[in-house]
Amino acid sequence: MKLQKNLLWIPVAFGLGWGLFSLFAPETLMSFLKTPSENINSSLIATQMLLGVSQISLGIIALWMRTLKDRDAMSGAMTIVALVFLLFGLEAVLVDLVVEGLKTNTIIFVQGIVFIVLAILFFINRKPKTKEG
Repeated sequence: MKLQKNLLWIPVAFGLGWGLFSLFAPETLMSFLKTPSENINSSLIATQMLLGVSQISLGIIALWMRTLKDRDAMSGAMTIVALVFLLFGLEAVLVDLVVEGLKTNTIIFVQGIVFIVLAILFFINRKPKTKEG
């Protein structure tokens, strides 16, 4: 279970780091993501801050998941994190390709691909290896 516990540092870091940035500096984050300034309004800022809270929540839950001792529970936790990463990744790719009119915003697209790859990594490594003996 050491591998699973080490992998769970990834959502802790992403969730807390990116989430705090989204919550406390949403306009700076949107500028970094190349959001046109004319599109930034109070609704978009509120949505970004809400997303930040959800990312912080994921980080806190992943931190708690690291304390799991049962192999089946750890497998379930890894599957849940894989699903969350997959959803974040698909959302980023779809927003980039569909909502923005097939204009690839490289940062958002790459972020989506990274999350999809992390989802696959977590799903492949969801089951702790058993000690043979």
